[in-house]
Amino acid sequence: MPSYGHAAGDESTINRLCLAGFNAAMSHAGKTPPAGMGTFTCNCFLEQVNAGASIQSAQDICKQKAAERYKF
Repeated sequence: MPSYGHAAGDESTINRLCLAGFNAAMSHAGKTPPAGMGTFTCNCFLEQVNAGASIQSAQDICKQKAAERYKF
């Protein structure tokens, strides 16, 4: 039976898509996020999903963590 683990390239692609979505959401909201906030949020998202969280749960958790960390 084949294994379907995540490849490093998959995480890189997910991270790029996450950052693009983060930047688009900030732009749409007319906000400029603090330096490093997008990277922090997307790294958190990947960690949460890799730990078994749903996409929605990972988004909610990481938005809250980023808001607390960056006071944004």
